[in-house]
Amino acid sequence: MLTSKKDEIQQRLNSILQRLSGITFVPDNWNEALFWETIEESGFSQEEILNEDENVFFQKFIENEWPWEQMETFTDILVGFEKKQPNELLKERAKHLYQFILNESKMFSFEIMNKMAKL
Repeated sequence: MLTSKKDEIQQRLNSILQRLSGITFVPDNWNEALFWETIEESGFSQEEILNEDENVFFQKFIENEWPWEQMETFTDILVGFEKKQPNELLKERAKHLYQFILNESKMFSFEIMNKMAKL
């Protein structure tokens, strides 16, 4: 069975996001170094996430053809990380990324709005 490049990218991203979820949401399994190593597999560095210009950061998702759902999951993971390692910059980045998803996907989500309100 042939799979398209887009399907392969989505499968790879899903795998990375599942591993990141396990790293950030299992308290006994917390490992910050492993978190950032796994983030790098998704195509983002710690520097890009924490310090990159927002427009450049958001554009990288578009260029790499991230689906909206996976962008939301990635943002959820950043929020989970921020809870382990409080960082106001990361919290703001997550809030703005949720807003970017809402604006660019052209769909309204009560779930994302609730997530933003909790930040």
